[in-house]
Amino acid sequence: MKEEVVVEPMNVTFARTMEIFTYIGLVLMIAPGIIYLVSGAGFVGVESAVEHWNEPSSTFWKETKGIEIHGYSWFLNNLSYMDCLSIVGIVLLAVTPLISIIAALPKADSRYKVILGVLVLEFLFAIVRPLLMHVTGH
Repeated sequence: MKEEVVVEPMNVTFARTMEIFTYIGLVLMIAPGIIYLVSGAGFVGVESAVEHWNEPSSTFWKETKGIEIHGYSWFLNNLSYMDCLSIVGIVLLAVTPLISIIAALPKADSRYKVILGVLVLEFLFAIVRPLLMHVTGH
C-alpha cells in the first residue's frame, strides 16, 4: 500500500519559487560569465583577475582597477561589461531565499509568519548594510 505524503502549501510555494529563481539566476550568471571568459572583454581583464584572485576584495580592487569599492555602484555602473553583468545572476541567487520566503508568507500559518517575518528583516538588513557602512573584505 502506497502512503501519500502531504506537504503544506507554504513549503510547496517556497520550493517552487526557489527552483524557478535558481534556474533564472544560474542562466543570468553563467551566460555572461562564459562570454567574459571567451572574449576577455570585462571590467577586469581575465589575466588581472586571475593574478589577484587570492587577495581580499579591498586589495583586489586597488590592484586591478585602482578603486576603493563601497556599496553596489561599482558593478551597477558597469553592467555593459560581462563580468559585472554576471554578478546580476549572483545577486538573484543570493536573494532567491528572500523572494521564496516572501512568496510563502501568505500561505504560512500564523506561527510561521513571525519567524518568516524575522528572516525577511534579517535579509533586508544584510542587503542594506553595505550601503550604510563601509563594508569590504580585508
